[in-house]
Amino acid sequence: MENINELNIANLTALWKKVGVLVGSYNQVNACEISVVNHSQWPNKIWVKEGLNAKLIDSLQEQMVSSEIDLVFPHWETNADTISDLASERFTQKSEQTGMSLELDQSFELSNLLTFNRVSNIEQAKLWSSVYPRCFGYVISEEILANTNDEIAYYLFYSDDDIVGTAIYFPTEQVVGIHSVGIIPEMRKKGFAEEIMKILLNKALSEGFPYATLQASSLGKGIYKRLGFAEDFTIKNYGLTQTSH
Repeated sequence: MENINELNIANLTALWKKVGVLVGSYNQVNACEISVVNHSQWPNKIWVKEGLNAKLIDSLQEQMVSSEIDLVFPHWETNADTISDLASERFTQKSEQTGMSLELDQSFELSNLLTFNRVSNIEQAKLWSSVYPRCFGYVISEEILANTNDEIAYYLFYSDDDIVGTAIYFPTEQVVGIHSVGIIPEMRKKGFAEEIMKILLNKALSEGFPYATLQASSLGKGIYKRLGFAEDFTIKNYGLTQTSH
């Protein structure tokens, strides 16, 4: 099997690429891959799959400066090179995540607290897109869901008839990537995020996938560790330093 870190990153970048191809634009310039969707705050990413060097840093900066949409550059620190060593004055860190993985070898007991449905029509796409910013503070447009829901599974979760939150379920090769697990503020601290994860992990296990992967914020990491996820690597997300424009 490929390295689990590589599978994790491949799943994440495949998700960005698919959205760009189907809804916005996806381009490769030198070693840089760029996925952009207008009228949405996601994915709007630029990434590279090789180690950083001075030439590549120059190319990243050039593409980010020339883009009409603010791009985020995620750098997965799975090896010794760090962006801070090469270009700290050009880029500013915006956030940090942890790449995590779980071997799927047993099912989880559910509390049956939640019901859920997969987005399959424009009304559900609008609802999901309206709920998501309440969870995360940024927009994934309904246009994205309407044009990708055949190939990407977007889920809404409910407690009784009340909205709880969102998730994206995206299989590639040997892993299922679980993304965008979010709970609206008034439904937090009730165990719902953990229940959503158990539902999706059981689904992945039943479909025969050996691993699940995700990218955790510091707030979510504790939930995933309780479920058995390992912390594998760090992702630091960078924007251009203002003086770089």
